[in-house]
Parts: sequence; C-alpha cells; structure tokens
Amino acid sequence: MARRLDEMGARDRALCVFYGLYTVVGFVAMGWMAVDFIVGHSDGGTSGVIGDFLRDATTNLATKFVYADLTLVWIALAGFMISEARRHRIRFVWAYIIGAPLLALAVSFPLFMLVRQLKLAAPGAGVETQRVRVAAE
Repeated sequence: MARRLDEMGARDRALCVFYGLYTVVGFVAMGWMAVDFIVGHSDGGTSGVIGDFLRDATTNLATKFVYADLTLVWIALAGFMISEARRHRIRFVWAYIIGAPLLALAVSFPLFMLVRQLKLAAPGAGVETQRVRVAAE
C-alpha cells in the first residue's frame, strides 16, 4: 500500500491516511471497551455477555436513543456502501456491513472508505467509473 500512496495525488493520499488512522483509532478504542465489557460480564458465558449488552443498551431512554440512532445510521450507510461498492467494484461489501455490529461502525465504515478511496485514486479509475455509469443508464 505504501507504493500506492506514493503514486497518488496529495488529496487522495491525505484521505487514505485519514481513513486508515481513523480505522486504527476506532479499532483500539472500541476494542478496548468491548474487551472491558466482556471481561466484566463473562460469568454468564457468551449468551450472558450478549444478553447483558442488549439489556444495557436499552436500559433507559438515553441508551435507547443512542442505540437506535447508531442502528439507523448503520442501515443508511449500508445502502451507501452497497451503491458505492457496485459503482467502484469493491468486493466483499457485506463484510464491511456485518463488521459494524461485530466490531464497530467506527471501524468498518472508515475501512470501507479507505478501500473506496484507493479504488478512486487508482490509475484509470475515472474512465472505469464513467463506463459503469453509462452501462447502468
């Protein structure tokens, strides 16, 4: 990937670095919180951890609001990711969508955006995008 970064323009490179760093920070932050939660609720096994999480996520109106908001954003972003994956021929888009509830939206979405930006910055990407649009019309 380092070679690809050297070959792209400054704007594309900056976006790739941003998305890459955001993915790493999201993974570390959300991973730390997930491990902390799992360790604190491990006495009930896997089903106990999941049950405790769902109960805690819907305990009061504030947690329901945050949980519902994230779920609705995740659904909207799934539509965007599917559309962009088709447009730019990004493989395994379902892995990014499923990755949101499994890892975190703060990990899977910036990772998708990084892959998308690499596709956009690839040599000849503009020509390929035009061909896909013309074929779709």
